[in-house]
Amino acid sequence: MKDYLKLYFVTDRELSLGRSLEEVVSEAVQGGVTVVQLREKEASTGEFIGLARRLMKLLKPLGIPLIINDRVDVALAADADGVHIGQSDMPYEDARRLLGPDKIIGLSVESFEDIETANGLDVDYIGISPVYGTPTKTDTAEPFGLEGLRKAVEMSVHPTVAIGGMNASTIGDVMAVGTDGVAVVSAICSAENIREATSELKTLVDADAKESWSDEVWKKSLKIYNAILDLDFLKELADGSLDGSAFARYIAQDEIYLKNYYNQMNMLADLMEDEGDRSIFLSFAQSGMECEKALHNMLIEKYGIDTEVEPSKVTEGYNSHICEGIATGNPCIALASVLPCMWIYNRVGLHIFRHSKLDGNPYKEWILEYGNEEFTIGVNKVLAMIDAWASKADKQTREKMDYYYLKAALYEYAFWDYGYHSDAKSYCYIDSLEGWL
Repeated sequence: MKDYLKLYFVTDRELSLGRSLEEVVSEAVQGGVTVVQLREKEASTGEFIGLARRLMKLLKPLGIPLIINDRVDVALAADADGVHIGQSDMPYEDARRLLGPDKIIGLSVESFEDIETANGLDVDYIGISPVYGTPTKTDTAEPFGLEGLRKAVEMSVHPTVAIGGMNASTIGDVMAVGTDGVAVVSAICSAENIREATSELKTLVDADAKESWSDEVWKKSLKIYNAILDLDFLKELADGSLDGSAFARYIAQDEIYLKNYYNQMNMLADLMEDEGDRSIFLSFAQSGMECEKALHNMLIEKYGIDTEVEPSKVTEGYNSHICEGIATGNPCIALASVLPCMWIYNRVGLHIFRHSKLDGNPYKEWILEYGNEEFTIGVNKVLAMIDAWASKADKQTREKMDYYYLKAALYEYAFWDYGYHSDAKSYCYIDSLEGWL
């Protein structure tokens, strides 16, 4: 979760009851808004920049991000913290190129197809719009509704903000679905007492906006994940230049790993006390196993890969680590130990899909397998499951969950590293997490 998204205020001077923009924003910030989006549909470019600069002067000392609606040029001129773009605005790639890697870019999505496309982009968050119909935005698609929002949150690999119809009567239900924040317009700027109204909304948001275990552990593992993305194996796989022997070595070791992994998934399911959780997990696991096995069989036949090889020390160590997690008998720890093989693979698959050259790429099938919508939804369901368990776990269990997840994430790094370098280098870095967190 990105904490600044919790209570996302979108300005509208026409709905502000004659009060100045600075007064409205100042009162809203004092009431608890966590980010401000300046939306100006009628202002000239010069006026828009002037308004943005005045808000930056107000917000920057308070550490509250200022997001500019649509206009990348205005964001650049005012040195704002980022932009929010819609489906018909400047393409994300151009906005990122102009703004650089450190600015915030949010993207409105109006359909499940938009979310699938956004999953392949490195946006900072998506705005799911609209959840409910609203008079402040009349040019929007059919509302998602609460169940549509739930599916959208499950599909998205990015933090989510619910947009459209957000007020005191809807925020509780919306936050309970699992969205990271809500975008509010009239419930703040048209309130008689802005500070008081905002404070009430913030209380509602905070009641359901506790950071999950998966949010926390992902932050802890970012150095490992970024190192994975920087591996030569994956960069060359994405552009199709990866040497066939390296890919064959990886597939042969993965074949050994997966034979154990399938058994481990079933053992993990046996630890689950809740029949609903067990059913969801087994359905996802079985689907994943069948798809991965079919992919492996196709690749082994296509490239004539010899799978009769000895397991590497990395493969042996990874399987032993997972077995150790399952042997604790604690489903929280057991699931944490196998989670990177789902979660990191999915995020890497989506990243590579976005940056890869698919035409003529000999590894196209692998890329498409791990970056698809069905796999993403399944992984997000497992994340919701482990977060629910972790919320009831004691401190010692959560600490062990962290360890088993992070060590498994490091094994994921080593697994691809071995595929590229084989026995030509040492993999003793997997012995300790020191320096990786």
